[in-house]
Amino acid sequence: MLSDTARCCIAFVLLAAAVGKLRGYTAFRDNLATSFGLPLRAAAWAAPGLLAAELLLAGWILAGGTHLPMQLSLLLLGTLTAVLVHRYFTRSVVRCNCFGEAARPVSPYDLLRNALLVGINGAYFALAQDAALPVAATVLAGGLAAIVCVAILSLHDIATLARAH
Repeated sequence: MLSDTARCCIAFVLLAAAVGKLRGYTAFRDNLATSFGLPLRAAAWAAPGLLAAELLLAGWILAGGTHLPMQLSLLLLGTLTAVLVHRYFTRSVVRCNCFGEAARPVSPYDLLRNALLVGINGAYFALAQDAALPVAATVLAGGLAAIVCVAILSLHDIATLARAH
């Protein structure tokens, strides 16, 4: 069941990332140039490509895809995380439209969020089972994944609130 939870969590995260980027598409595209150093022309191609990759992988995983879409999502999340970490440590301020929020700069909590997501994606392979789960267990795994997804995506806000009190 843990592998299905990990699989659903990654699918929900990819879906949330795509929806966030769609909601602020122009800011996302422009941010690829300003924060990540892509030429405007390259950002105009990279933005829809990244958005399409997230949507396709989320759909594929939610439709029952297992090893290949999870490998591709691990490659995508790992690469994006590596680029984000590099830019974070080499630039004074980096804004990431990972989930549509560009108003604040990237924080260490965002880097932790991405590391957790890469870890969850990798854990899928350590926990993967061959037998399909009953429908009730799959629904339970999806619900647990949704809770984990919301907690991880809200990590910056949760940590900020916890520090304030």
